[in-house]
This record gives sequence, C-alpha cells and structure tokens, in this order.
Amino acid sequence: MGDSVSFGYDPSVLPPTTDKYTGYPEIVADALHLVQSKKEVNASCPGQSSLSFQVAGVQDIGCEGFKSAIGLHTSYPDSQLKFAVSELSSNKHIDLVTLSIGGDDLLLLQAQCGGPTSPTFAGCVITTLPAVLQAYGLNLVQILTGIRKTANYQGDLVLVKYYSPSKDPLFIQAIGALNAVMTQVGTAFGAKFADGFTAFQIASAPFAGDPCQAGLLAPGVALAPCDVHPSAEGQRLLASTVLSVISGK
Repeated sequence: MGDSVSFGYDPSVLPPTTDKYTGYPEIVADALHLVQSKKEVNASCPGQSSLSFQVAGVQDIGCEGFKSAIGLHTSYPDSQLKFAVSELSSNKHIDLVTLSIGGDDLLLLQAQCGGPTSPTFAGCVITTLPAVLQAYGLNLVQILTGIRKTANYQGDLVLVKYYSPSKDPLFIQAIGALNAVMTQVGTAFGAKFADGFTAFQIASAPFAGDPCQAGLLAPGVALAPCDVHPSAEGQRLLASTVLSVISGK
C-alpha cells in the first residue's frame, strides 16, 4: 500500500499505462515467488497523502486524477484504507503488508511554502513542519489502527522509510523527521521498518551524497536531471531493504 513510490511511478514511462510501472512491492513479490501465482496486491495510488489514504477525494498530490485518468494496479471505488481493511479482513492468507505513506504530506508542505526557489521557503518549512508532522502522526495512527484492529491483521507489517531525493540539508532534515514519526507510531503497532533512508544515503555516498548522480532517481522532466521518484535501481534498493527486514538479516 502507499503512494507513487510503492506504485512505481516514473515520469519517463510513456505512454503512461499501469502495466509499465514497477514498484518495490512487485520486486519483493517476485523474490518471494508471488508474482506468477498472482498473490501480490498493490493498492498504491500516486499522490496519496496520509489523509486522503483514509478519506478519498480530500486534497493530496493528485491520486484521484491519476486513478481516473490512468488507473491503478488494483481497482477500488473508495479510499485505500477502506479497500485494505476489506482485503485484509476477507483474505486471511495475506502475511505481508508493506506501506509507504507520508511523502506527499511533505510535497503539500513544499507547495504551501512556494517551492524551493522561493526566498522564504526554508523559513516557511521550518515553521510549518511541526504541524504537518503532528497531523501525519495522527493520520498514521488511524491507518495502522484500521490495519491492526479493524481488519485484525497480525502478520508482518513493514513501513518503508523515505529516502531524501536531494542532498540539501533541509530536505534531509524534513524527511528524517517524518521517518522519526513513522518509527514512533509504527512501533506501537508492532511494525517493522525498511530503512530506505539509510540505504539511499549509503549508496549515494560515493557520489557526494547525491542520489541523482548515484542513479537512484528516475530521469527528470524539462531541464531537471532527475525526478524525485526512484529509478529502477532505486526501486531494487528499496525492495532489498524490505527483503532484509522480513528475512531477519
């Protein structure tokens, strides 16, 4: 479950058709021999925020638009949480759930602060971030309550920590803070954590900490050399963090 990262969104995929997108869940499923037997379900929606995950149609970064125009890996009419609760309640064979949610909460903050080129951007982010993190924490509690309590899912639950798509200290600080909230909330629900943040930092170290130069990010649009979404290599790296957690290695 999750947003564009777990969906496998890549802006260089043209024309944009659902079957051309491969996220880390598909790589994990392939490693676990679940793809050919069609035992993997990816409900992720690009642009999904922690609030729209629960309440379909509220402001995010375009989940509903993507859903109607291009489609998802798995179709469902209401919110992703409602689908997840239904799926987990009815299919007791599911023993692994991965979740990437919260990155679009930060993208909403970025838009609210006028973008990185705004002269007041850094100050706005520092001032506004605490409220965003508080709301994210409350939303994550509701999401995990739905999974663990409402659906009574007791299998492996892996939360995938976000990587920084930039070596800018402000980005690293904000994403690190989001991951800290994820860890605090998720721990109370017996979650495990796939540390995508540290994995990207280590892989980017030989390139002066730049994940773009390390080949971990998808090609950019217009004049940008890289997008914020993972490349195929970046997705494989995220998948490896999930596999290492569930294998206990």
